[in-house]
Amino acid sequence: MPHDDRGVTDAAITPTHRRRLAPLVGLFFALIVPAVLTVGRPGNAPRTVSAQNIVLNEIVVWALALVVIGIILVWERRPLSSVGLVRPTARAIKTGASIALVLIVLALVGAALIQSMGVSVGDDSQGKMVAGMPYALQALVVITAGFTEELLFRGYAITRVTELTGSRWLGAIVPVLIFGGVHAPFWGIGHALVAGLSGLWLTLIFLWRKDLWTNIAAHALLDGLVFLAMDIAALRGTTDI
Repeated sequence: MPHDDRGVTDAAITPTHRRRLAPLVGLFFALIVPAVLTVGRPGNAPRTVSAQNIVLNEIVVWALALVVIGIILVWERRPLSSVGLVRPTARAIKTGASIALVLIVLALVGAALIQSMGVSVGDDSQGKMVAGMPYALQALVVITAGFTEELLFRGYAITRVTELTGSRWLGAIVPVLIFGGVHAPFWGIGHALVAGLSGLWLTLIFLWRKDLWTNIAAHALLDGLVFLAMDIAALRGTTDI
């Protein structure tokens, strides 16, 4: 079956029956394992997390991404374009950067609405944790989140849930719910709701562009802007962003 290397095509998400097991295993590593790894983390984890733990977490997430890539290439025998991971272009990166500016506004609006309902979207310890990271570690976290989370929760999860269920609605909503949920144990319910909303916007972007690099650029820059705001707040002697 021919594949277009310019993005996700309908042909790229139409599996044969013999290929159904591989996407199920892939979804286990893309969605279930990240969810399981967050279970049992204390709500005040940001107060006690160390640089070593952060680096270990990034290694685990990259390992999951590499496992999923291996499943795509070796077991499914499909190109990475089947999850929108095509050759990066300047246009995709520029589009992602522009979208990130919109996403930061939407995130701020979403956070304000959630807080207006009496739900906290964060506390001082989280800002202190980020500001206390070396800048190189902050960059690693931003790059890791941009690439791995978009590969696992958008590119792979959306296409494979869609093809297995035959429903684009399920393909979109299931990863969004899990993406928001995995943020709850570490960051709290309020932050998880904001992350879920951001996941929804990123899902719509992926369905629109079908180019994962646009999502990666948007996600990484969004997180980078949030970290930058926390760093500036810390330099000013406050944890308020």
